[in-house]
Amino acid sequence: MEEDEKFNKLPGGIALVTGASSGIGASFARRLAAAAAGNEKYRGLPFFDELWLVARRGDRLAALAEELQATYSTKDDEKTLIIRTFALDLVAPNALAGLADKAKEQGKPVSILINNAGYGTYGPFAVINMDRQLGQIDLNCRALTEACSRFSPLLTKGSLVINVASLAGFAPLGGFAVYAATKAYVLSFSIALAVEWEGRGIRVHALCPGSVDSEFAQVASEGVRLKVAHGWSADKTTAHCLKQAGRGKAYSIPRLNWKLQRWASILAGPVQSARFANKFLVRPYRKPQQ
Repeated sequence: MEEDEKFNKLPGGIALVTGASSGIGASFARRLAAAAAGNEKYRGLPFFDELWLVARRGDRLAALAEELQATYSTKDDEKTLIIRTFALDLVAPNALAGLADKAKEQGKPVSILINNAGYGTYGPFAVINMDRQLGQIDLNCRALTEACSRFSPLLTKGSLVINVASLAGFAPLGGFAVYAATKAYVLSFSIALAVEWEGRGIRVHALCPGSVDSEFAQVASEGVRLKVAHGWSADKTTAHCLKQAGRGKAYSIPRLNWKLQRWASILAGPVQSARFANKFLVRPYRKPQQ
């Protein structure tokens, strides 16, 4: 509690978004910058005056930071949002340790931590490259868990943590096995952490979207599928998430049809859900060369 009281007395705060170079992560960055400028309002959103954007692609981050500064900064220094970019591979040794050290050096609490970085792989488990499968576990699970641990001392009463899970986290999915398993971990971990950190006054929220219009499908299929059909807007997804997180909800599923799919998977049970996905929800993937 002494650490929490110390940070409560300090001015400002840091909002940190991983996987911020595109898709949901970039949309979160835009929403937060708009909120800092007073252009958008979300109940319960903690104050911050620095926005930290983290991803592997430094050029994308720089372009996004320039866009946000041009759109939301003002000539009044007190209202100018400080935006910092960090081109990092979060599974590289000491990447998160170094980032946490930089945050501590600022002498400000981490007001908002959004763990969005992650990816998936389409295709049968035995066919898809093993390194890509294991990489999902490293980024989707280990790096997210490490981020929560390393930034925990910098979180204070009122801080908000958002972990991006998935609708896939509610049921096993044949042909999408490792990804669904990693997101089941994120969902379970986030809800447990939400309960544990209630006493610290820290809110933890798991975002569980279905198909979103982003680069996810292109990465998951290794370029075979450019985007999912009828993918929902990343901006609508993040706006809904921030509203639900601000209300203290432990998790959110932004669309009605996604909520219906979740209940259908519960009624069907895990085995039938996996079988249904394996037979009827076949996703295109790059087949290995013989």
